[in-house]
Amino acid sequence: MSLGGTYEPIDSVRGITNKSSGKMGLEIAKEAYIRGADVKLVVANVSVDIPSVFDVVPVETGSEMNDAILDLITDFDIFISTAAVSDFEFKKKSDKKIDSSSSLSLNLKPTTKIIRQIKKINPEIFLVGFKAEFNISREDIIKCARKQISDAGTDLVVANDISRDGCHFGSNSNEVLIVDDEVLSVPLASKKEIAKTICDVISEKL
Repeated sequence: MSLGGTYEPIDSVRGITNKSSGKMGLEIAKEAYIRGADVKLVVANVSVDIPSVFDVVPVETGSEMNDAILDLITDFDIFISTAAVSDFEFKKKSDKKIDSSSSLSLNLKPTTKIIRQIKKINPEIFLVGFKAEFNISREDIIKCARKQISDAGTDLVVANDISRDGCHFGSNSNEVLIVDDEVLSVPLASKKEIAKTICDVISEKL
């Protein structure tokens, strides 16, 4: 499974990232481990300590995460994509620190959608996607989740609105919708409890 937020460099010292903490992903990893799963983590930038019991592949950029995941997924039955991967990277990166004395325009290009590659390589894998949206309706969140199912072949999508109280990046709690053919609403709870529910649903679907 993947967790954390990727970092896309602008120059040798600056870059863009997001506020993903890795907390939700780590709680799912812990729960899966307790239940006997062989867990391997592809970890970008996180604000949590990863227990030494886990086999970790450290990455920084979306491209590095893409390469690491595609190299691993043929060996696993389940992939849970909790990482917040940047949607954009820079067309041209400087290997020096860019002078800050004048204005700067940055050209961005879309990054590869990792989740859309996975079923192409391992069609039999059970694929769980995450979809974080901001200040949209429940109906629109469900539409976004089902679009990911259509586009990437995900078997399950965990979707949430990070604008809601207690659900932002870095929080210790969450409130999610678990979406496939049906929609399960999971009310605000600790990420540890949310992880248990997600693992319960995955176990039922396998």
